[in-house]
Amino acid sequence: MENRREYLVEENSNFKKFNFVDTEKKIDQLSRITFINEDKTILYPFGYEGGQKYLNIETMEVIGFKRNFPVGLFKSVNYGWGFTRPLAAFAKYIDEDLEINKVIIIKDGTNTLDLENKILTINGSFLKDLNTILTHTIKQCKEEIKDTVLIELNRYFPKDISRPEKKYQKDDLTKVLRTWGNDIEEFSDSDKEEIINLFNKLSVTPLVNLHNVTQTKQILEKKYIENSIEEFESLLASTSETPTLEKKWQTFLQKHNWIFSTIFAQPIILFQREAYVGGKTVDNSDGKFADFLLKNNLSNNVSFFEIKTHLTKLTEDKPYRGSDVYGASKELCGCINQVLNQRDNFQKEFYSLKYKSKSEIETFNSECIVLIGNLSILKPEQLKSFELFRANYKNVNILTFDEVLNKLKIFLSLLG
Repeated sequence: MENRREYLVEENSNFKKFNFVDTEKKIDQLSRITFINEDKTILYPFGYEGGQKYLNIETMEVIGFKRNFPVGLFKSVNYGWGFTRPLAAFAKYIDEDLEINKVIIIKDGTNTLDLENKILTINGSFLKDLNTILTHTIKQCKEEIKDTVLIELNRYFPKDISRPEKKYQKDDLTKVLRTWGNDIEEFSDSDKEEIINLFNKLSVTPLVNLHNVTQTKQILEKKYIENSIEEFESLLASTSETPTLEKKWQTFLQKHNWIFSTIFAQPIILFQREAYVGGKTVDNSDGKFADFLLKNNLSNNVSFFEIKTHLTKLTEDKPYRGSDVYGASKELCGCINQVLNQRDNFQKEFYSLKYKSKSEIETFNSECIVLIGNLSILKPEQLKSFELFRANYKNVNILTFDEVLNKLKIFLSLLG
């Protein structure tokens, strides 16, 4: 391309300065400066039509590559210097988002980002690794686009177009896991199931140490439970009985419904939140709803679970008799009657509800559970009165929030 070339415009004992010229497009501008006494070249990236190639990047210094250019940079002046196509997204980000003015590439240098002076310094290894990853990503995207085209064509022409066989690509898992922020809640239930399946498959593979797989599973489980306990304690630290506090506890228990099995030491699952349990009148009013309807996963027997908050009173503030006899609070008594009423309505309308639900449910003297209050805020006399009341109340299992927290911590300690 005689019409597109570099030519020497200045030379001295320190450097050689070159311009790029394109006679057809009438381009004639500074292209690069090569230093004579040091292994350094300054590039001035330009566009195909001339002018500055990037919005903000003005110069790129290449140092220590023995007059060659590293992987990731154009090696021909006809492309206007600058980053190669696989690095286009990287170039766009540092140019437009970070507004970098100068890029320094040192063969064995340290990677630094000086946002104040708009200078990015990277080494050859960084650039090469990034180029490799982005090249793989672009290739994968092209394959996914092709697969999508074939899948859609297969829908309309199944006899003529075969559906592509999806295969795992090396480094896909690495690329995805690098985006993980170390919070177990970033995973969906299906994600968690696949991770468990992966560990199970790896455990029978001779390439993987069974002890390491088992240990990793235990670490993940322990971390998940630790995070759940931290979230529980955060809610427990609330000191104001707001209208939304009870809903927050309900949401927490729905999110971490494995806690039900831990509390009751049975294969309990969350069957339904805010379940309708009967009681509607002829004018369609007075329907009863349980906070949670639980089910034994083996017997299908349901339980009724009502929840208040950790700030709900367990006993009255003033003694009922003398100085050491306290009555149960009206909130506790009301909650007990509420859950008993739910069970009563459910049992009366059981066969109708079972038919409508189309689910395997039974009610064999179903248990009623109330989660309410905190033992730790009670005075000794109040605690005695509450325990006497609870121990002699056979039809309802009364639990407090601090008791549940203690059960969770004991469960965590068993994991080692």
